[in-house]
Amino acid sequence: LSSPCVNDNSDTPDEMSKVTGGCGGKSKGGKSRSKGVGSDVAAVRTVKLSTSANGDVVSTLRRALRNDDGTDRDLLNDLPAGLRALKRSGLDLVIEFHSGKKLNRADAKVCLAICREELQEEYEVSGYGWDEEDKWGELTSSESRLLLFREAVGRRIVGYASFRLTLQGECWNCMEGSPCLFVYDLLVLPEYRRKGVGKQALLTLEMAARKARLAYVCALVTSASALGPPFLSAIKGWRDDTAAVLQMDAADPDDDSFRVYAKCVDTSILQAEQQSQSVQAYARQLAAQLAAASA
Repeated sequence: LSSPCVNDNSDTPDEMSKVTGGCGGKSKGGKSRSKGVGSDVAAVRTVKLSTSANGDVVSTLRRALRNDDGTDRDLLNDLPAGLRALKRSGLDLVIEFHSGKKLNRADAKVCLAICREELQEEYEVSGYGWDEEDKWGELTSSESRLLLFREAVGRRIVGYASFRLTLQGECWNCMEGSPCLFVYDLLVLPEYRRKGVGKQALLTLEMAARKARLAYVCALVTSASALGPPFLSAIKGWRDDTAAVLQMDAADPDDDSFRVYAKCVDTSILQAEQQSQSVQAYARQLAAQLAAASA
């Protein structure tokens, strides 16, 4: 749950005021943590990436983000049509895909209001900091992608997921790690919780990541979150991956205001992990047998 300190939309809400003392995308020292390395990576940072071993990353992200004609790709178009609706447990919701820069400003204000109500206190308590202008910039950035959950009748937004197609180093504003779908916000109104909306959102995002041939789905959760960790940990394949991102060159080991959860969706990586675990298990078994024989 982070915010880029880059706002490419000047039409912020009239009622918005700058909140001092913290920023959704700044660390406790005020240094910008995340300016985003998402959709613009293929256009702005191609030279840097191409001169390293990450040339394939550019192509992967470009294909995931853009159609052949250069327009933003609707990630839902590549998935089963049934994922555009949620009709169970008394729900009748439609699911829409939007890019941040084209998100209707009235809808963006609704998402901002949901986020403010649900997360402002959590941001502040964790030390992560809340900055409304930054959050607006995050939602409406050219790098942002969103899923909106609406009531089929009345069209009220009852939740949303805000995410980027980027690299794992997104949380540190660095070009490190594997290509991933990085979730910033996944919020559902209280009266719609425990009905499968959040799980449907994650399933949709996981399928989109697989279709785009990304390696991981990641989610940033503040250290004060009471709902995020148990929700993610209860879903198969998800784990606390904070230790991994703290190994990155740009990591700030003193920043304990957030944690990163992740799920690997790359079959080759999963197979390699399984092989490694098997080798380690065999090594432990052999060591135990040797110890018993020498006793």
